[in-house]
Amino acid sequence: MGTRSLTMVIDQDGQTKIAQYGQFDGYPSGVGVGVLKFLQDKELTILLKNKLSIVRFLDAKGKDKDFFENYNKNAPEWSSQPDNRTPEQIKWFESYIHRNICEEILTKVAESDDSEIILINNEQTAKEDGWVEWSYVINFKENTLNIHYHIDTPPIKIYQLDQLPTKEVFIDELENNNEE
Repeated sequence: MGTRSLTMVIDQDGQTKIAQYGQFDGYPSGVGVGVLKFLQDKELTILLKNKLSIVRFLDAKGKDKDFFENYNKNAPEWSSQPDNRTPEQIKWFESYIHRNICEEILTKVAESDDSEIILINNEQTAKEDGWVEWSYVINFKENTLNIHYHIDTPPIKIYQLDQLPTKEVFIDELENNNEE
């Protein structure tokens, strides 16, 4: 059974640039600690902030229509079907789209050498389906890390990025004291 999560990044202009769905281990002691560790690495955090200018969401009905249709044509719908994706399509999926990436999307974007990074915006789906339990929102405009239990509710905890807690305090404040 998975504990679903959403890892989001809002840039300095207030635009959502990353909204990565994660299928498993979405608790604060899992994905949350991964987000916390990432943010405690100041060099990676700066790299991520700088890369956000080349990140955009997939426009499946507009300028990315051909790309998206070609990807879907080549990708198997079921595991028993052949996988006809190109190496580039597989790299894109495994680097930026796969449901197991979770908070690793932060490092993947920060360390990417791609000239453009196309992601899928999972924020609206997370709000609509109600299955995403934990959301971790890095907001560079407000210099905060907001933790939500369900993305469409107010944050249960807000940390300043320059005053992040230890792993132990983070887990205690979020998991051990969460009134579900």
